[in-house]
Formats: sequence, C-alpha cells, structure tokens
Amino acid sequence: MSPSQRKAYFARLWPDACKAQGWNPKDEERRRDVTHAATGQESTSKLTQKQITLLFNKLAWLADPHNFEKAFADANPEIALANDQRGNVIWRIEKAADEKGFNSVYLDKAAEHKCRVHNVRSWRDFPLKELINFSKTIAARQGNKKPVQEACTGGVAEDNIPF
Repeated sequence: MSPSQRKAYFARLWPDACKAQGWNPKDEERRRDVTHAATGQESTSKLTQKQITLLFNKLAWLADPHNFEKAFADANPEIALANDQRGNVIWRIEKAADEKGFNSVYLDKAAEHKCRVHNVRSWRDFPLKELINFSKTIAARQGNKKPVQEACTGGVAEDNIPF
C-alpha cells in the first residue's frame, strides 16, 4: 500500500467499518479475517493494487451495509475491478488533458468520431480497449500551456489547436 492508501485504510475505512459493524477497531484478529476474506492474504503489507481495491470495496460495504452499490461491488469483484480500471484510465485522460491545456470541449471533439462508431454519448462510455487507446491519443498530442478556449469552430479551437 502507498502511504496515502495506508492512511485511508487505518484512519477512515477500517474505523468506519468497525463502527458500523459494532467491532473494536483494535481487534487485529478480526482485521486480518476481513483482509483475508477480501484478498486471500492476512496482511496488508504486500497486497497488489487489485487486492487493495477489493479490500477497500469490502470495507466500504461493511461501513455502509445497506448500500446496494457497495454490496454489489463487494459481491462481484470482476466487475468492481473492471470499473476501477475504467476509472483509472479516465483519470489518466483527464490528467493528461489538463496538463496539456485541453478542456472538456476539446476531449469531446477529439472523441466525436469514435463516439459515433461505438454508438456512445461520451468518450467516458467507450469500451475499455477504446478508452485505453483514447488515453494514448491524448497523451501523444501536442499540448499548450494555456487552457484551450471553450468556444470551438470548424474543428479548430480559438487558440488554433487543431482537433
């Protein structure tokens, strides 16, 4: 776990789950049992990113057991992991776009053709493989330090960055 993941785990996720379940947060045996149920490991020290996602999903559900979305994520790890991967790719796209000065209008225009091909409303709805390709496309594009203007005409932004 990264330091920020470790902090989230021990300062928020585990205590919240214990509070909701009526457990003692200092009960190491129970903590190891929950970790094992979610990841197949008793210790959090050498978990993979996938295992961390599964553990965090389990703790989120334990902290809010009446939330069906959290219960679904815990009960369907393959779907939860796929959704987590999609979220990570979307984050990478948005981060790369922001670093290059591309705004949401630019991303929408850049994805317009593929949205029609895949019959989706937004690039965020692309199939995972296409989402990864779009991530590579945005990362490879030449950026600009100043933000792209909102108004776009004829496939060229006001600052002359072609789509």
